[in-house]
Amino acid sequence: MDDELCRRRNEERALLLRVAAGDREAFRRLDERFRPLVLQVARRQLHDAWLAEDVTQDVMLEVWRLAPRYDPAHPAIAWIRTIATRRAIDRVRKAQADRERDRRLGVRDHEAVDHGSVERAEAVLDRLALHRALGRLPERQRHAVVLRYLADLSGPELGRALGVPTGTAKSRARDGVLTLRRTMTGPAGADRADSGERPGTVEG
Repeated sequence: MDDELCRRRNEERALLLRVAAGDREAFRRLDERFRPLVLQVARRQLHDAWLAEDVTQDVMLEVWRLAPRYDPAHPAIAWIRTIATRRAIDRVRKAQADRERDRRLGVRDHEAVDHGSVERAEAVLDRLALHRALGRLPERQRHAVVLRYLADLSGPELGRALGVPTGTAKSRARDGVLTLRRTMTGPAGADRADSGERPGTVEG
């Protein structure tokens, strides 16, 4: 291993150890560095951009949750790639199982309605709609929303993570959430979500 790669791996290992200790700024930097890799792994398994984005978000949150279990004897990149691969494969298997269950239900009784399946399908659609709406936010607002409400940063922590005053950071997160609500609940917003049109937003 050359010196530059060795330095990079040591830096990643140190970042993940800081995340394990609850350092949210370290998590922001780790997310920045590894999200493209996780997305690549997810897309390779799923062949669906929206599902890959969904899995990527789940993986990064799992990295935050499981970081205290990380063994620094192994490279951080290998540990995160393993989580990403496992998550993506689980999603593929779940999709296959769902299709097989739906096929069996259809064969058994075309007239029967499985209300549990309908509710699960609606929950999945709601989640996909959320990720689509998140993807349409300006990058600054999207990062603010994810860090504020998914990583649960406080206002001052969010400001430090984004490198802006606390008020500006909170405004970005608030504006992002308002845009998400308009996109997911308003009739015009629903039309935009279906067509792929980007809704109007207010930058913070």
